Amino acid sequence: MKPHGIMIHHFCGGVHPQGQGAITAEELADLIEFVGPRRILPAEVWLVRCAGGTLRDGDVCLTLDDNLRCQYDIALPVLQHFGITAFWFVNSSPLEGVVERLELFRYFRTVAFDAIDDFYAAFFAFLDDSEHAEKVRHSLGGFNPNDYLAEYSFYSDNDRTFRFIRDKVLGPKDYDTAMDGLLAKYGFVNRDELLDLLWIDAACIRQLRDQDHVIGLHTHTHPTALAELSIEEQDREYRHNSELLAPLAGGRPSTAAHPCNSYNSN
Repeated sequence: MKPHGIMIHHFCGGVHPQGQGAITAEELADLIEFVGPRRILPAEVWLVRCAGGTLRDGDVCLTLDDNLRCQYDIALPVLQHFGITAFWFVNSSPLEGVVERLELFRYFRTVAFDAIDDFYAAFFAFLDDSEHAEKVRHSLGGFNPNDYLAEYSFYSDNDRTFRFIRDKVLGPKDYDTAMDGLLAKYGFVNRDELLDLLWIDAACIRQLRDQDHVIGLHTHTHPTALAELSIEEQDREYRHNSELLAPLAGGRPSTAAHPCNSYNSN
């Protein structure tokens, strides 16, 4: 098997609710045992081998995207138990006090609905009564969910349809407006109190660095379709990301993970 990274986002337990794709501390420990703790390289070792072209078949690293508090609260103690360090790819707008919408919206659909398909039903129905209804209906006329994001076999038809509408039909501005309307409909308005619940802060990042984890770039605002931004917008996303993380990471980060795997030759 070629060298590869195992990417994990969400964890559940305690104040962190069970949501789509979230795993428990016990499940993370089981995963590490299944892979084999000795196969999982310390993040800095992986980085040196990668830069030097000396990664070997079977080498594995762990990556944690989006600087989430559930990762720090639930996953970090498990990693410490096994003596494993990971890559933490940080989108930095929460460090400036911004309640970043992508994670806010995920939290909303996790706690306001019994199941993810209940959220999708509410979202699609909300769009049917919105100013975007005709555009959405027209765009879905020839849409086949089996053909969209086909490389990700874990997505359901509703997952694919939702992501198509979000990224290809509405775009960031109209999607945010639509979701803001849906949140208001459900009375989900107390946002600022979620900042400490959902994201780690500067002190957490310094502690991760002191424990030899590798802090990497993940853009400033986590656009879901980075490849569709202009080169100037892409540059601003990563430049500001780097400027904010450098003093916390012990120097300018030398690694990056593109949000939603969206990138182009820029």
